[in-house]
Amino acid sequence: MAGGAASAHQGTLGFVDPLVGTEGSGSQYGGMMPYTGVPFGSFHMVPMTRLNRVGQLSFNSADESLIGFILTRQPAIWMGDWGEVRIPIEPAKIEKAEYTPYLGRVTAGGRTFEYTATAHAAWLRGNMRNIRLLDGYCSNRDDENLGYPLPNFRGWRCVRNVRGGMQIGVSLISLEQARANLEREIGGKTFEAVVAETKAEWERYFSRVEIDAPDNVKTIFYTGLYHTLLYPRQIDEAGRYYSAFDDKVHEGTMYSCYSLWDTYRAEHPWLTLVAPERVDGMMQALLEMYREGGWLPKWPNPGYTGIMVGAPAEVVLAEAYAKGFRGFDLALAYEAVKKNATIPQKGDDACDWRDRGQFGRTPETRGGLKSYMERGYVSCDLTRESVSRTQDFGLADCAAAILAEATGHGDDAAAFRRRSKSYTNLWDSATRKFLPRRSDGSLVPRDRLRNPYHDYCEQSPETGVWAVPFDTDGLVSLLGGKAEAVRRLDEFFDTLFWVPERGNSSIHGNEPSHHCAYLYNRFGAPEKTQRRVREILTRAYSTNRKGFDGNEDCGQMSAWYILSALGFYPLDPASGEYELGSPLLKGARLRISEPYPPATLEIRVKGYAPDRWRVRRATLNGVELKDWRVRHADLVRGGVLEFEMDGAE
Repeated sequence: MAGGAASAHQGTLGFVDPLVGTEGSGSQYGGMMPYTGVPFGSFHMVPMTRLNRVGQLSFNSADESLIGFILTRQPAIWMGDWGEVRIPIEPAKIEKAEYTPYLGRVTAGGRTFEYTATAHAAWLRGNMRNIRLLDGYCSNRDDENLGYPLPNFRGWRCVRNVRGGMQIGVSLISLEQARANLEREIGGKTFEAVVAETKAEWERYFSRVEIDAPDNVKTIFYTGLYHTLLYPRQIDEAGRYYSAFDDKVHEGTMYSCYSLWDTYRAEHPWLTLVAPERVDGMMQALLEMYREGGWLPKWPNPGYTGIMVGAPAEVVLAEAYAKGFRGFDLALAYEAVKKNATIPQKGDDACDWRDRGQFGRTPETRGGLKSYMERGYVSCDLTRESVSRTQDFGLADCAAAILAEATGHGDDAAAFRRRSKSYTNLWDSATRKFLPRRSDGSLVPRDRLRNPYHDYCEQSPETGVWAVPFDTDGLVSLLGGKAEAVRRLDEFFDTLFWVPERGNSSIHGNEPSHHCAYLYNRFGAPEKTQRRVREILTRAYSTNRKGFDGNEDCGQMSAWYILSALGFYPLDPASGEYELGSPLLKGARLRISEPYPPATLEIRVKGYAPDRWRVRRATLNGVELKDWRVRHADLVRGGVLEFEMDGAE
């Protein structure tokens, strides 16, 4: 199949290749499709080469036949679709295909189809022989496809047959709203006009970041930018939205498809720079989910899903506040965070909270909290993934402390900070690893672990050593000093990081390792951060169909690349700081927009060469960054961030 990457004369959007990350077996590859629509659209339009379900997407570039088109909301390969619209055709071999974020064109069986999409409407045109679709319900949900039942949920579609094509409006509210969405977004316009408007919306975001780099880097970078602008999905319609949390229609702005356990690490930090005008709305949407469902979500799609561990919504809320966002209800945010952090779920000690175990039936926030509060750790004989939960609760406690202070609850803030140290209760001084502890207080020896995934979330005892980025001083103390911390981290990278895992070339495909290279900065060895980051940038990402190690996970994999290529990364997002690494670019310009005052951050790389990774010196507006760290508040004021590269081998 032909890709979507184009020559430089088409601008930065022309470097996007929607086929990157679209080819692989099972679910262990990029898990992407060539999405056409608008940034943060309520759905995207995709050619179908197979039927989708949990663990399988509608498109894989290894397939040879086209079986139809789909208006899909499926956010990740291991999540399900909801309210989708399928347009089946007679299966035919794909002869030619071109994909861009704003326009798709596929020739199969001698028929050529073109399509584009807006936020709530789509237009398919071509030879429509034997293609029929009527007004009515979108696909109803079932356990096989979505993975859990939704309360009385139905989406609606309206269909308008036009000369040489079909226009479709969709709604999660009603058939009448679907018709209104279609009329508002497409009615009275030509196909070319809709394509132009959709393209302009992508260009609006792409104009905010320009890089000077070799073409292969531009392709990975701008394709990654495209990926990061897909999620979360904005699902409100003309000021109203359907909530799967209480099965009602509400007024306001709403987003869905937050893969928060993944995206709090880099995707949401990246959005605070490239799409800051949307951050307040995204945060308020999380709070409306709390208001409607009673708890902050962890993986809303579109309701509670029972996926992953920790309390990442608390982290992104605290990050937004720490970075100066004030357009969401701060008092409600702390109310929600405090409830999440101090009130266990009903039946918490009777449920092991295995992945998807309570899928969609019980709010999943902080499973294992009762044990954490009573014992200072999550007990492994009561709760699955107990080590990761304990560590992630510490991160969330630090976030809760930020919001407690912001709302005048100083005593709560101090208590949360003290409790964030609870992860130390799982430290085994003999093996110098964090190991699971039973409810009777006994540790499970490393050689007695039945399955690391029983006690750790997408990691092992070896990777779990580094899973406390919120307290690097405490970690250094446990490890026996900075020199020993560097030695252990060297060992981790040299013996484990690049060992193939689940079809990937490294463990970078799982998010718990994403911050690890940047820990060297805190251990006093910044040159090692620079070397390891550059190695990951060049080895774990490519322009081929697999694209990168691991699933995209709603923009997280790409956001890691983008931020690291620019030269900085958030070790602890809620701190409002970034660690400096090794920029992969010759230079860049990042335009800062509302709610911040308009500004331009220019990144200059002095002494650039493709094989130079060591940074001799870094400055922001002439002031040396001696601790290899920079504040978000300083970056968004604009100016010049300069890296002086060391040419020595």
